[in-house]
Amino acid sequence: MKNKYMMAAICAAAVTMLAACGSDTATQKEEASGTEQSAQDVSEQAADGAQDTAGDGTSEDVSDSASQESSIPAIDISGLETTTLKDIDVDKLVVLGEYKGLSLDVTKKEVTDEDVENSINSAFTSNPLMKEVTDRAIENGDTANIDYEGKYADTKEAFDGGTAQGYDLAIGSGTFIPGFEDGLVGVKAGETVDLDLTFPENYGSADLAGKAVVFTVKVNSIKTPDKEPSDEWAKSLGEEGVETMEDLRAHIKEDLEKDAQEDYEAALRNAAVETATDNATVDEIPEKLYNRYFVQIYESAQNYVQQIYYSYGMQFTVEEYVSNVMKENGVTGTVEEYFAELANKQAKRCMVLEAIAHKEGIEISGETVDQYIQEDFDQYFYQGYSTIEEYKETFDPEDYREQIMAEKVSEFLVENAAS
Repeated sequence: MKNKYMMAAICAAAVTMLAACGSDTATQKEEASGTEQSAQDVSEQAADGAQDTAGDGTSEDVSDSASQESSIPAIDISGLETTTLKDIDVDKLVVLGEYKGLSLDVTKKEVTDEDVENSINSAFTSNPLMKEVTDRAIENGDTANIDYEGKYADTKEAFDGGTAQGYDLAIGSGTFIPGFEDGLVGVKAGETVDLDLTFPENYGSADLAGKAVVFTVKVNSIKTPDKEPSDEWAKSLGEEGVETMEDLRAHIKEDLEKDAQEDYEAALRNAAVETATDNATVDEIPEKLYNRYFVQIYESAQNYVQQIYYSYGMQFTVEEYVSNVMKENGVTGTVEEYFAELANKQAKRCMVLEAIAHKEGIEISGETVDQYIQEDFDQYFYQGYSTIEEYKETFDPEDYREQIMAEKVSEFLVENAAS
C-alpha cells in the first residue's frame, strides 16, 4: 500500500513514525521492509561503538542506559477504550469545506548531473571495488582476510568465541579490541603472528574482561579499495544492463527520476489531504476515536524504539526517546501533550477523509481489503508467520480498510485538483 502521504512526523529531522489512518498494519510493514525509518541524530550516536558482544576479540561499548531509571513519567495506554471510523457517524460530525479544485503548490524535483554523481560517489564510498594486494604488507584502510585463535595468556586454553576462519577485517575500523588491528599493520599475506593483548576491563563477558590473551593470526589475503569508480566497479554491482560507468549513470538517473516522481505524487496527495482537512470543520472528535490514534501513535513509537535496541543495543523508554528528539528539534511541552496534539490532528484528518469517501461514494469492499492483506503478506510477512491466518490475528481488518480508504480519497482529491 502506498501510504507515504499520510505520514505524521514526530520531530521530522530525527524520527519518522507512521501515524496514518489504519497505521498498525503500516507500521508493521515498514518494520518488515526496513523502510521509512529515519533516526539519524539519535540512532547514529547509539551505533557508535556498539559492535559485537561475542567473545571473539571484537570491541564492545557497554551502555548502561537500560539500568538508568527514567525520570520522565510513563504514559499508560492500557485502559484506553477505542473505536473505529466505521462505528461513528462522521457525516453528523464533519462539515466539509472545499475539497475539489484545490490549488496544490507542489514542485517536482529536477534530477541534475550533480545528483547522479553524488549518488555514484556515495555508492562507491560505501561499497568500493576491492583489489587484492600481493606486493606489500597490511596498511590502515586495507581489508585483511584472516584466520585467528584466541587463548588465555596464562593457561594457553582457547576461549569461547575467540576462533574464526576466513574473517574479513577492515583495518582501522575499531571492530576488534585495542591492539588487534594495529598488530596486523606490517604483516604480509601468508604470514602468521601472535598478538599479546588484554581485553578491556568493561568488556561484556566476565570471563574475558581484563584478561591477558594471545591471538594467533594468519593473514590469508589483503585487499584494498580502488581509488575511484571504474567500468569494472560499475559492472561488479550486478545491475541489469550495466557494463560501464555511462551505463551506471543512465541507470542511476532513471532511478532518481522515478524517486522524484514518486516523491512528487506523494507530496501532491499529502498537500491535498492537508488542504481538504484545513477547509473542513469537525464539531467533535469522539473520545474513543481520539484514543485509537493516540494508541496507534504511541505503539508506533514503541515499535521504533525497539528497532533501535535491536539494531544498536541502546535501550530507551518511549518517553525518554521522544523527549530527547523533541528537545533536539525545539519542540516544547511534554511527550504526552505532543502525542495528544498528533492524535487530535490525525483523528480530524481521518474523519474528514471518511466524510469525503461517503459523499463521493468511495467504498472499500471486503474483497479489496483481503486483496491488500494478501499482497502485504506475500511481499512483507510471509517469513514472519506460518500462514496468512496467523498474520491476520495480529491486527484488526479495519486498520486496512481505513488505510485503503485514505489512499483512494487522496487520489480522488489530486485527480480533482485545479490543473
